[in-house]
Amino acid sequence: MKYLVVGDANSMHIFNFVKTVLLPRKYEVHLLTLSVKPIKDEFRSFYRENGVTVHSIAEKNYKNLNKTDIFHRVLNLLRKHRLMKKMPQIDICHIHSVYKTSVDMVLKNKKKFGKIICSYWGGDIEDRSEYVVNLRKKCFDIADSITVTVKQTYNEFRELYGDVYDSKLQICRFATGGLDCINTLSKSTTRQACRNEYGISEDKICITCGYSAYADQHQDKCLKAIIALPQEIKDKLHVIVPMQYGKYEPDYVARIEELSRTEGLKCDILRTYVPFEKSAMLAIATDIYLHVRDTDAFSNALKEHIYSSSQVITGTWLKYPELVEMGAKYESINSFYELNDVLYRKIRTTKISDKIELFAPIYELYSTESIIGQWSGVIDSVIGIGKEKNEK
Repeated sequence: MKYLVVGDANSMHIFNFVKTVLLPRKYEVHLLTLSVKPIKDEFRSFYRENGVTVHSIAEKNYKNLNKTDIFHRVLNLLRKHRLMKKMPQIDICHIHSVYKTSVDMVLKNKKKFGKIICSYWGGDIEDRSEYVVNLRKKCFDIADSITVTVKQTYNEFRELYGDVYDSKLQICRFATGGLDCINTLSKSTTRQACRNEYGISEDKICITCGYSAYADQHQDKCLKAIIALPQEIKDKLHVIVPMQYGKYEPDYVARIEELSRTEGLKCDILRTYVPFEKSAMLAIATDIYLHVRDTDAFSNALKEHIYSSSQVITGTWLKYPELVEMGAKYESINSFYELNDVLYRKIRTTKISDKIELFAPIYELYSTESIIGQWSGVIDSVIGIGKEKNEK
């Protein structure tokens, strides 16, 4: 069977989906990437070695792909449509992230596809313009399955479309590889060993602010709240600001760097990519995790910190029904004005432990093994395997 994934070949979610779900099922995998960026060398090598056919305008040696004026945007769009038009007949077409470009491409070539799966990732549902909502509806009408990654997106979908697609709609998650790594580390190391990897001494409380260099992470507001704490409280802290990813706003990064140099505050900015295992160590090493970005569809970083039992502070504007159902412990603030007082209270009551304590319910939902089972169920239902078994 030919299985087409429409998404970003550079996405870790796409990479893991192809690696852990599709290839073991022996499909002939095609990957149409909508990104104009070159494919990462390690991903390209994996795709090539495993017979994954990648359709990408970035691999065609076109010039000026990075230009964003209207002429080049239209030109690149036409190039992507040309890639889709040359696609062979496909048994299953799977749209990962239901953006208007991918939906439009599939609708214009719908006769090529035996079955269609549409998967919301979270941020893609935020475009609620009338044109996009109606365009998606046309695709959902012919889709065989519609998936969302979290319950909040499920609720938002039904607010938009009502119960029309309930028979097709289900929650199907993506694996958080960091959880598997944390689980392995918990059996082979100590919490202080993980803290040592980041230079955190035994007597310091580690506060981690966000997980990337995007301004909507508000690490600047977090640092200002920390800087406003009494000095005797700040003396107890080792603050870490991860900024390895998303360095697209130089002014924001510069602002964080300036704040990090505040006298009397131990603060490290992480700028260099680290191996997956060391990244997982940060979640284990963290005592207090500040997660107060503008929007979030339940990021991997949050899952990892919940699993590692960090004391999470988030905003009431971020909704996580799954965490409520699991009984996970976290605290929400209504505004950044409250952050200083909440931090003061948490720091005073925090006791540094060398024991790694894991919150099992989140692993049961988001581990690689669990996710493989969830996606296999979706695919089997689409191609009728479950139906055939029931009829027998």
